[in-house]
Amino acid sequence: MKNFEIYIEDRFEDRSLEFFIDSKQLKIFLNQGTSFGSSHDTTTLTIEAIKYVYEKIGPVADCLDLGSGSGILSIFLSKLNYLNIYVCENDHHAIEESLLNFRSNLNNYFPKFIKKPFHKNDFYNLIVCNISGGFIPNNINNFSLSLKKDGLLIVSGFNSEKKLQIIDICMKNNLKFVKSFENQPWISIIFQKS
Repeated sequence: MKNFEIYIEDRFEDRSLEFFIDSKQLKIFLNQGTSFGSSHDTTTLTIEAIKYVYEKIGPVADCLDLGSGSGILSIFLSKLNYLNIYVCENDHHAIEESLLNFRSNLNNYFPKFIKKPFHKNDFYNLIVCNISGGFIPNNINNFSLSLKKDGLLIVSGFNSEKKLQIIDICMKNNLKFVKSFENQPWISIIFQKS
């Protein structure tokens, strides 16, 4: 698993974010930093997809946040009571920022960092991946093999013009299209393993 495109997002000051789901208000505090993941449309669209999954089936266990950046998606999953959240990030600076943000938001349980997200014995009910470039289309097979039956995949980080290409690759890998969320030119897509 290699991705050499590391994106930064300058947060020159601490940032508090609020999200509403099922009449609940969730607050996430992000410390000043440069790791990607706070206000970019792909992050917002990924959160919309997570909210959709939560509203349809509720929290699940054994989740993977692939490319954690600031840690915002893992924090969001934790605040929705998802269990056994695993995090993979190859940028040491982003790992440090994720840990700082975990400490600022989570009391009892921190997501666990892993180095090999597609290990043969690891199977997930939910994989969330907001990474740009060719990483997603080049790893669809790994996603499919790592998901449990009926498991869900949420992908974002690419332009909506790639929607049909991503859907086609997923369908060839036993992943059916569920729903997409768009804010041009960005998109997030939910798939389910059949």
